[in-house]
Amino acid sequence: MTIKDELNNLKTNDIYSLILFALYKLRNIPEYSGISELAYILDENNFLNLCEYFGGLTIKIPTVSELQDIVDALLLYQYIDLDGLSYDNAVDKIGFSSYQKRHVKKIYKNIKQVLKDYNLNV
Repeated sequence: MTIKDELNNLKTNDIYSLILFALYKLRNIPEYSGISELAYILDENNFLNLCEYFGGLTIKIPTVSELQDIVDALLLYQYIDLDGLSYDNAVDKIGFSSYQKRHVKKIYKNIKQVLKDYNLNV
């Protein structure tokens, strides 16, 4: 099979992945090294939207664990600051391990500081 035949067999996401890999190799920008995988995670429209909104920027994608930490701390905030539960009751209701309790408490304190000036009544 020729290269032309191989290229004709590529799907749209394969083509975008190839383009992004070529971009990485041609520009030699380390931040481009992993973006060729985005073609398999996002559909074409969402991928192009991502490029439209964030093109030229360097962003860091949070881990699922980091997102979970924030969700846990926000839940703690809701139980304590919005629902009026004591810290101990809120922690018991959520069911944190002792490590999670210390870790999330630090995040909760930061969130509380950030949210103190916001009205969350929707």
